[in-house]
Amino acid sequence: MNLGSVSWLAVAGLVGVVGAGGAQTVPPADGTSATRRHPAVRWQLGASVNNPGLQQTVEVVWTTPLTTSSHPVLAGAHVSGAVVSVTTPAQARLGGWVEYAPLAIAAVRIGFEPGGYFGTFNSVMSFPRYDEDFDRETRNRRGGGTAALGTKAYVSPSLQGRVGPMVARVSADIERWHVSASGPYFYETTRDTLLRNKGDWLLNAATVVMYERRDARGGTLSGGVLHAATRVFDAPGNQSQRLGAILVREVSGRRLRLPNPRATAIVWRYQQDPSKSGQWGAALAIGFHTGR
Repeated sequence: MNLGSVSWLAVAGLVGVVGAGGAQTVPPADGTSATRRHPAVRWQLGASVNNPGLQQTVEVVWTTPLTTSSHPVLAGAHVSGAVVSVTTPAQARLGGWVEYAPLAIAAVRIGFEPGGYFGTFNSVMSFPRYDEDFDRETRNRRGGGTAALGTKAYVSPSLQGRVGPMVARVSADIERWHVSASGPYFYETTRDTLLRNKGDWLLNAATVVMYERRDARGGTLSGGVLHAATRVFDAPGNQSQRLGAILVREVSGRRLRLPNPRATAIVWRYQQDPSKSGQWGAALAIGFHTGR
């Protein structure tokens, strides 16, 4: 079992932003908005199968609007910053990001997350080459996870928009991973791929298109399709592509003493993968957020 592989749970968090029409990151532009005195807090706990995964993410976000214009393209312009904590049974990272959105439809985020791998669930297992088999059965048979320190740095441009009840978002995470362990390559649990120990680049891209329906209390029920792809620049043979369906239910206000609770369910099929092509996977996440 590999309880550290949770790349699709990040998509669940991304869809929470899209399904709310950007409400979590875009401050109001009604002529009275100002820098938020109190930060927004976002919490999410999710689990996935194929690969098995479990992840908790906590973000504390500060947002400053850049305009008071009510124009749809300008209204969401903002600058944001956050402290973020990511914890799985295989690793823990604590870092932050800054985001610049000159328009409501475009943003770029830069982040850095140092952390540590516990050596559990085959994390940081050493491999001699990119083209080695690293499927779950092979990892379980070999064993040999290693505790290590590591860093993740990234730049993430994104575009999003809304036409009536339809919302869409396209994002790309350009990531740089590094670990302190010995060996030429290692198995990275979050992205479910092999990376070079001394530093490696990968691209993680996602596209989401959803239909959103609002209820009388301000909550939403959204459903749609999504596509995600992960590619290590120096190892194109290890590319993975997934096509899936997603359902998001968010309740406005407090329920069970939680502010704005949200549940996300995703089912996908691997269109391309070194070991899982044609197979199915799924993820379920619950979360809440304060503020906008």
